[in-house]
Amino acid sequence: MRAAITSSVCNRLLVVFIILASLPASLCAEEMRHYMTPQITVTYEPQIENAALKIAEAYPEVKAVVEKKFGWQLKSRPTIVLLSSVKTFRSMTRNSLVTAFAVSRENLIVMDYTKMDRTPVDLRATFEHELYHLLLHEHIRRADLPKWLDEGIAQWASGGVADIINPGNKDILKQSVLSDTMLTLDEISMTFPAQPRKFVLAYQQSKSLVEFIVSEYGEDTVHAVLYSLKQGEDIETAVARNLSTNLYDLEQAWKRQLRRKYSWFTYFADHIYWILFSAAALITLLGYFRFRTRLRNYRDTEDEDLFDSGNNP
Repeated sequence: MRAAITSSVCNRLLVVFIILASLPASLCAEEMRHYMTPQITVTYEPQIENAALKIAEAYPEVKAVVEKKFGWQLKSRPTIVLLSSVKTFRSMTRNSLVTAFAVSRENLIVMDYTKMDRTPVDLRATFEHELYHLLLHEHIRRADLPKWLDEGIAQWASGGVADIINPGNKDILKQSVLSDTMLTLDEISMTFPAQPRKFVLAYQQSKSLVEFIVSEYGEDTVHAVLYSLKQGEDIETAVARNLSTNLYDLEQAWKRQLRRKYSWFTYFADHIYWILFSAAALITLLGYFRFRTRLRNYRDTEDEDLFDSGNNP
């Protein structure tokens, strides 16, 4: 069913967006449309109707993938909002790096289609990532699910896809390890820092820690931790019960592994070509300036000789 958005749907979206303190009043005035199936509602701007239909058609398959990962059912009926206006989306997130976000209490996913219109894979992968957020929050209370675990699990489960656009610099985690400026888990338990570099670092740390738990303790242990959280345990208790260690020691073991992995030696080895190229460029530049200096000195000497010879009797 496709039609101009009804007042009840519009009012619902406005309530959600007012909670987020971000939606411009013009959104519903732009005749948003919605496509409804028994399982999902996709609200979209008319110019991206094809993308909206793809989301609706892909939902049963993507939902099955998400449910299979943890053996949990996604019972809620989500509403997906697809936007093609960067300005509108930016006014909601206040962050240029964010490409999509989920509002679990409203079963809502909002996606900036301009960041994922290059290939259908980007749209589907981001959609899957956001569904993991809805699934986790449907089964685990927000107070029991740390932000770093929520984001880390969603990235790991969706194959590395994040809520943010690729910032270009993939070495932020490496650089933070080498400079000993990593964020603590306490700093990213409730929310992520607003400063762009630390914001990206929070995402990279979250993914890295979950991958560390999987590699050291196994995927079943991750499932067990989530199940303990679902039963109402806090993260400290869930980690102690299933990993036989406490959260602080887990954090320190993960950081020690990163220090071994990202030593200065390995960092230079990873960047050896860039370093050699930069060194060659610097040597060339220094040689050029040295040549210019010698040429100028030579000309000055010639001028002095001519002056002296012209004044000799």
